[in-house]
Amino acid sequence: MKINEEELKDRVANNLINYRKISKLTQLELAEKINYSDKSISKWERKEGLPDITILVKLADLYGITVNDFLAQEPKIITPKKHVSQLLVTLMAFTGVWVLAFLIYMLLGLIDVQGFKPGLVFIYAIPLSVTILVIFSYLWGTMMMKFISTSLFLWSMALSVYLTFSTVHLWLLFITAVPVQIIIIFWFILKNNNKL
Repeated sequence: MKINEEELKDRVANNLINYRKISKLTQLELAEKINYSDKSISKWERKEGLPDITILVKLADLYGITVNDFLAQEPKIITPKKHVSQLLVTLMAFTGVWVLAFLIYMLLGLIDVQGFKPGLVFIYAIPLSVTILVIFSYLWGTMMMKFISTSLFLWSMALSVYLTFSTVHLWLLFITAVPVQIIIIFWFILKNNNKL
């Protein structure tokens, strides 16, 4: 059966909306995942245009479907298992850092290392666990998740250095971190604007 261009736009738009909503993504989050403009996604979903085949392939891979599924009259039922497993892996790695920190704390308590405070292990676990969040947000996360995790890494590093050393003027480290945070903000703004 032959379909005309308007019917094709209608089917693709409905399927794009359906699969995006099943995956619990906003247009902006989807745009970040496929490295495309959210304005284009909005245009496709309003039936004002069609994505090219390379974008349909990216979307099909993301949703775990085929390109033909975008042309189907009835949408295929999918379950977003990928997101659950990604969250589970992230939580397991994050928990692993804190379990390891607790074990090291217990070991240091038994050994009694001269001049080392065992409680610092938990202070060092903060930037280490945030590093895991940074890695996984860059693998699977949205632009906002990348920004938040990068900022958390900066401030957790400053905090762990501050709590490790007891120097009078070490609070200046936080003032030094402010321009770095501003650079991070501008970096993400520029990166986001380059997608438009």
